Amino acid sequence: MSRSLRIALTLAISAVFLFLAARGVEWERAWATALQIQAGWLVLVVAFTVWTLYIRAQRWQVLLRPLGMVERAPAVHATNIGFFANMVLPLRAGEIVRPVLLARRTKLPLGGVLASIVLERVFDLLAVILLFGAATLLVPVSEQVRQLGVLLVSFGVLLGGAVGIARWQEQRVISLWEHVAKWLPQIVAEPLDHFVRGFLRALEVLDRPSRFFEVVVWTAYLWLIIGAVNTFGLVAFGFAVPLLRCGVALTAIVALAVSVPSAPGYIGSFQFGCKLALEVFRIDASDALAFSVVLHVTQFFAILAAGLYSLLREGVSLRQIEEVSKSDVSVSPG
Repeated sequence: MSRSLRIALTLAISAVFLFLAARGVEWERAWATALQIQAGWLVLVVAFTVWTLYIRAQRWQVLLRPLGMVERAPAVHATNIGFFANMVLPLRAGEIVRPVLLARRTKLPLGGVLASIVLERVFDLLAVILLFGAATLLVPVSEQVRQLGVLLVSFGVLLGGAVGIARWQEQRVISLWEHVAKWLPQIVAEPLDHFVRGFLRALEVLDRPSRFFEVVVWTAYLWLIIGAVNTFGLVAFGFAVPLLRCGVALTAIVALAVSVPSAPGYIGSFQFGCKLALEVFRIDASDALAFSVVLHVTQFFAILAAGLYSLLREGVSLRQIEEVSKSDVSVSPG
């Protein structure tokens, strides 16, 4: 599928999400709700949103240790710029921009750095699955939703098991991959080979219980702060909801929603995720849309500011990150 077609598809998905989020909204009520917020809480939303980027960078340093020691500053700036790219460029460009910038800065093998991003996503996915499972227990939901929670938790267990097997049966995985690679064109097999080996090397983080525990702690801390950001938003709007239960449900559902490919900045998917979560607590669609827009815009500009700061510190231009996002990333062995 061409790049243009993929971009068009993500824009279409966002348009559908926006339509669903806006359905049943009374615009005058939504505007009035947005004007009545306690703006002071948004300062905490900004601060904690920026703090999540720092936590991600800290965790990334741990995941990169099998490849080499990475100083804090390069990890922080690459993270800030990567999430900035996700906000302003299509096709989740930051998932490519972030590892490429760090690999160039630190001279680490790009294949291994890319693999660390995949491993990072595995930890985040497992965290979101656990949150969703907890939400189905804390919140009165339909039996179908509860069964979905059981299904997702089961998938999480299988995924975690698969990652563990890939690490402790590394040679068998490599042998299986080499057999598959023989059937692929060299132009495809070569970069995939570097990636697979880099991913297996990144899994060395599981070898030491202390290092694995460190990643788990950083992941739990990250999602605690993300949950706090959402809870601050609920308080700012003065919604009469149980904050703990609503915060958990909101965090899990929005995280699942924004995982769907969409326009830059998760436009549409974020709003729809908020609406789904708040509907459970009988929040009016107009109020839910106002909440989603204000919270989204606040986080958007917080990440934008952090990204621009890191671009200036690193001497990287917007044109450069756009070029990186459009390039075909070929990984080197290491």
